[in-house]
Amino acid sequence: MNDFKNMVSRLAKLGENRLFLNSSEEHAVVVLSEMFKFAQSNIRIFAGCLYEHVGNSSEYIQALSDFIERGGSVKILLNNFNPKEGAKSNLFKRLAYYQELGKSVEIRSTDAKPYLAKDEDKKEVHFTIADEKAYRIETDIEKRTAACNFDGEMLAKNFATFFDNIFNEATEIKLNEI
Repeated sequence: MNDFKNMVSRLAKLGENRLFLNSSEEHAVVVLSEMFKFAQSNIRIFAGCLYEHVGNSSEYIQALSDFIERGGSVKILLNNFNPKEGAKSNLFKRLAYYQELGKSVEIRSTDAKPYLAKDEDKKEVHFTIADEKAYRIETDIEKRTAACNFDGEMLAKNFATFFDNIFNEATEIKLNEI
């Protein structure tokens, strides 16, 4: 695991255009934490619920919090959010706090189930985009298998545009009301 952490940290620090894969919850936390660490302005997250698994990791929560504290903007789209479960989540408690402070944190709910255009099986994907440059696209949401790149600008921009189109039509989740 240390070799993976070192590789991901080096790629993130250099902003290197190199596709790499990961396939575990632990690897996902490493990649996303590094993505948050080196992001400059915005993070877009499309996920199921974020109160389980990766989104429940203290390392993930801290890295996202540090990004927000640096003035970063966070937009989250969820397609499997349960308010009762979300109310118990340390991540959502932290994000509610930032919303109270007026930080740029927006969370919305959607019924969309995105998939890759070339996927005949239309398997749902989840993804995180940083600064329209870095990405982690989870192609197997059960096994956490993902393709990642810290400088894949073209694909990241396409996913960011896709995200924004859905986000603009999605229903706002007011964390302080749950």
